[in-house]
Amino acid sequence: MNKKSTKILSDKSAAAIKAELAKYSETFNVKETQKIVEEVVKKVTEDALKEWINANIDKVVKQSIKEKLESIAKKKL
Repeated sequence: MNKKSTKILSDKSAAAIKAELAKYSETFNVKETQKIVEEVVKKVTEDALKEWINANIDKVVKQSIKEKLESIAKKKL
């Protein structure tokens, strides 16, 4: 019985694509690129988090204290 091939690309086409991509892999240092992306994301999220905390910390603390005091008061009743 002959099995029908499920390959989309011929071996020749796959090899040609792999060779072409290999040319560019040396152009871009993947580890360095990952490090840069990580640093940018860290900086952006850090700045956004600081901004959010400074804008909302009072409300968060007040709400947390209020909820805790209400919880304590209900338990005592």
